[in-house]
Amino acid sequence: MSLAPGGVDVVGTAHDHPVPPGPWRDVRLDVTSSLKVNEAITRERPNAVIYTSYKLGHTGITVDGALHAARAASKVGARFVLMSTDMVFGGETGNYDESARAAPVLPYGAHKLEAEGQVWIEHEEAVILRAALMVGESGRHQRPAFECGLLARGEPAPLFVDEWRSPIHVDDVARAVWDLVSLDVKGLFHLGGPQRLTRMELGRALCAGYGFDAALLRDAKRPADRPRDVSLDSRRLAGLLGWSPRAIGDMFPAVAAA
Repeated sequence: MSLAPGGVDVVGTAHDHPVPPGPWRDVRLDVTSSLKVNEAITRERPNAVIYTSYKLGHTGITVDGALHAARAASKVGARFVLMSTDMVFGGETGNYDESARAAPVLPYGAHKLEAEGQVWIEHEEAVILRAALMVGESGRHQRPAFECGLLARGEPAPLFVDEWRSPIHVDDVARAVWDLVSLDVKGLFHLGGPQRLTRMELGRALCAGYGFDAALLRDAKRPADRPRDVSLDSRRLAGLLGWSPRAIGDMFPAVAAA
């Protein structure tokens, strides 16, 4: 992302598939290649690099790619934001703030935590943004993908009644990232919505908001290896930005209007 006369010049990168159409340029990039990442960032000379790439079980994308991008961004003097996750926590207590000790129990959270450490080494001015479970329209998908995928296909949706998250709208995440880049700050921040909800409670909200059939919802217990409560305390970031993410009832236009 670069500041250009009359606006912002945005470059979207992807490897396995094209970037969804939008007001940006599409660049194919293999983030597992340090050389290709460095070439792309050196060529574009961005003001800011936002790293969102991950693939379950693939450290080359989730960890190494973040390292390559942070290193290249630092070389050209670009701001750097790494999108991390609430799943870096073990889930024993919930309501985690930035001072809480990360202790992931799933490989995804462990890989994201490893990526955080690599980014700190490569880019001392970086922002690490640990986001909660996202809700809303994101590219070609409705999120969260598990719930929305089953419900949209008319299939039964077994949702955990004993796993708590802090759902946040994807647009609020995008707004927070833009504000953090614009404010020229650094450090670790948590970003979640204002409500602590189970996956089942979120599923009911998705049915009301998207018009899915609530009869498809099924009570389920989380597997023993999943964290129980990774809800986030995001007051530090809200105080910095001067606004708070929307509540679940305000995430869907039809629900908010009612």
